[in-house]
Amino acid sequence: MLSKNTTFTIGSKFIILLANFLIVVVTTQILGSAGRGQIALIIANISLITILNNILCGSTIAFHAPRLSRDFLLATSLTGVIVLSLSGSVIFSLIFSFKYFQPLFAISLLTSLTSSISMYWLGKNNIKWYNILTLINPVIVLIYLLIIYFIFKLKTIDACFSAYYFGLGTVFIVGVSGLLQSEKFQRPHFEFAGFKKIISYGFNNELNYFIQFLNYRLSYYFIAKWLGLSQLGVFSIVVSISEAVWVISKSMSAIHFSNVINSQDQLSSYSATTVFSRQSLWISLLLLGLGVIIPKSLYQFIFGAEFGNIKIFIIYLVPGVISIAVSNLYGHYFAGIGKLIILRNKSLIGLGSTLILLPLLITKYQLTGVCITLNVSYFLSSLYLYSSFRKEGKLLSRINTD
Repeated sequence: MLSKNTTFTIGSKFIILLANFLIVVVTTQILGSAGRGQIALIIANISLITILNNILCGSTIAFHAPRLSRDFLLATSLTGVIVLSLSGSVIFSLIFSFKYFQPLFAISLLTSLTSSISMYWLGKNNIKWYNILTLINPVIVLIYLLIIYFIFKLKTIDACFSAYYFGLGTVFIVGVSGLLQSEKFQRPHFEFAGFKKIISYGFNNELNYFIQFLNYRLSYYFIAKWLGLSQLGVFSIVVSISEAVWVISKSMSAIHFSNVINSQDQLSSYSATTVFSRQSLWISLLLLGLGVIIPKSLYQFIFGAEFGNIKIFIIYLVPGVISIAVSNLYGHYFAGIGKLIILRNKSLIGLGSTLILLPLLITKYQLTGVCITLNVSYFLSSLYLYSSFRKEGKLLSRINTD
């Protein structure tokens, strides 16, 4: 049986999934495959900046929330995020001749600030506030997007970015209000030892996420360069639908990560990981099966005539997507107990596979080659995590016996 917190989190994630899906549908219908491809490429760059920011506002906040003072954690995060967002946006905007500096900076900054607050609540095992902030994020962005597009009749990429500015800004205000309700802010005292811990965990964890991101999204840059933005737009929809099933494993992983970092019983955490991974497997298979049986004509109706072939690519990605849906639980277990080197090795295995196969297969098989590459990458990295998890179980059993 799923716990109350897990069930509530999964329900919240499904609403998030629906909101994100509608955002994709609206932007695709209005801007077409080329416009959608351009948005996907810019969002990928924003994701890279937020990974850099997460050194100070990601899982390290959750990990240290039970150990360090709130105001010191959040003040450190705020300062670092402003500096890193500005630096990262300058660097990445060079790709677009500074044309997209504003969305790169504003969206990465606001995303990271709201992430910092939600991760703090996750670390304190306050699942209610964590779910509220993650839930309203895409919902409010969608509301602003619909208002801008259909009331003000602004149908440009810049209008899409404006929806993100207003939406993320509103969520940040809600997050700060929630913190104030909990306790008043006080001027934090700088702790060098605490700062060092935040940086150390954040750097090692986000290095893993950076490598993993390249594994997941490096194909976008290859597709944009060799196949064009229209093909990238098509493939970004395939990825959005296929990876939607990860809402299950991500929901379970968030709750499980919070439980692990707040638990002293590692054997119990290990057993819970096994249960969660099995549940994620079967529920994810069911959801992905629904995506597979949807007729081609319905995909064309929703996204447009240019997207008629996305169903076959969704089918191609099934093995890899399911393997990640299960291994996500193993990864968050290792993150919770601080064994980040295992996550780094996993990510390097996946990235190495991608770097070898993608250039060879994309030119010959185009999007089919991309799907083959991702399947191999996802499967090999998941197999490594599973093997490491089994070794961890044997070690715990010996310690418990002794």
